[in-house]
Amino acid sequence: MHDVSLQKKNKISLEDYDFRQDIENRLLMGQFTSVDLEVLEEILYSSITIPIRKLAKNLSLEEDDLLPILQKLGKSGLFAFDEETITVDKELRKYFETQIMKFDPDFKPGMEYLQSLLRKVPIHVLPIWYSIPRTSNNIFESLVEKYLLTPQIFQRYLLDLNFPNPTLNAIVKDVYGAPDFTVFAKDLVDKYGLSKEQFEEYLLYLEFNFVCCLGYRKVDDDWQEIVSPFHEWHEYLMFLRTTEAPTISTPAQVQRIRPQDFSFIQDISTVLTMAKKQPIPLATEKEGVLLPQAAVFSTLASKLEGFKENDPGLPIYIDRLISKLRTLKLADIVDDRLYALEAANDWLDMRPESRAIFLYRHPLNKLDNTKIPSQLCTDRNIKEAEKSIQRVLNSGWVYLDDFIRGTIVPLGEDSLVMLKRQGKTWKYCLPSYSEEEAALIRSVVYDWLFEIGVTATGLHEGKECFMVTPFGQSLFGR
Repeated sequence: MHDVSLQKKNKISLEDYDFRQDIENRLLMGQFTSVDLEVLEEILYSSITIPIRKLAKNLSLEEDDLLPILQKLGKSGLFAFDEETITVDKELRKYFETQIMKFDPDFKPGMEYLQSLLRKVPIHVLPIWYSIPRTSNNIFESLVEKYLLTPQIFQRYLLDLNFPNPTLNAIVKDVYGAPDFTVFAKDLVDKYGLSKEQFEEYLLYLEFNFVCCLGYRKVDDDWQEIVSPFHEWHEYLMFLRTTEAPTISTPAQVQRIRPQDFSFIQDISTVLTMAKKQPIPLATEKEGVLLPQAAVFSTLASKLEGFKENDPGLPIYIDRLISKLRTLKLADIVDDRLYALEAANDWLDMRPESRAIFLYRHPLNKLDNTKIPSQLCTDRNIKEAEKSIQRVLNSGWVYLDDFIRGTIVPLGEDSLVMLKRQGKTWKYCLPSYSEEEAALIRSVVYDWLFEIGVTATGLHEGKECFMVTPFGQSLFGR
């Protein structure tokens, strides 16, 4: 998520429940030392009534050292105490048992925490806040389905949020712009000149909006408040960040497969121009490829920029050019000769960009790769694979393998990224591709989009690489 736009009225109002007590408790927990936390844990996991002397003994503390801590913790209303005994409130005990988990180094502020947060709000208020059916059998599952089910759904929700307070927008921008999507609360308080009460209220509001939440990190002997997205979204964002294909730092050393962005378009135009002047006599080679006869082959090789007549890949490439011309109905073979058809004139009158669009949109044009099952090469799958280049739109040259590693393309059930329950936790399950699916993504980027000048392909230190061309940026730019 980037900037939060102001589009829909936000219906969440903290005034709809007793949020002031939550604020007070958060202010208290934000001041915890390690000893405060130990005392609180001992109280929570002991009996309802605890002799102060016994509590001090269990904690290896002097009573005189324990009493100031009890006075501090007692402000929460969790317990009442006199000179001898502590009596714990059962309901608040449940609340703090949930809250104290946030101090565990392994605590993950995810969907389980969010559910506990929502339980603080009267159940009749939630359908008003989140516009879900009042008749829902499971409110949380309805919230997941409407707002959180897939990254695309959640991103649209975030972009539609209405935060009229600019400080809220700024806090969100800081959190989502941080290297690890985590910011210390004290830095936000200082940056925006907030009181602690004001800050805690802002964060509680952001939590109910599913944007980010408050956690704790131990620094020396104290606990520092931190702000980050909910765990499942945080994990997904970190996946995106850690799988960003790095730009090749020495692009001058890239050996392009073809010298120009529109080389394939220019190459089929070269063959077509020759066929228009005079039909090209063809011969079938052992491998089944169609090639011009020797003398014409030599002439054609000299006209294809970057090729030499003895290049081992040239015969297969020329066969590919001829096949593409026939697919586009620009040329055809009659009596072992390649003839230009009527449409050739219109094609050759076009600018390279227009030829590329013609090729891209032609209903008969298809991805031709015998290693990929035909049932996988659907228009939908190809379109989804095409969109994956948006992650490297302005990245320059990147390694193809680095790009594939971070690709998210919904080709089947195993590659759909959805929020799923896994035991007691939740997770945005990341895609898993079969060999055929990975081959499809590779072929779309390296062959299909190369043909229309959207990608340029090459080798760098012996590894396949590609870049999105200026034409590709204009065609696939958001």
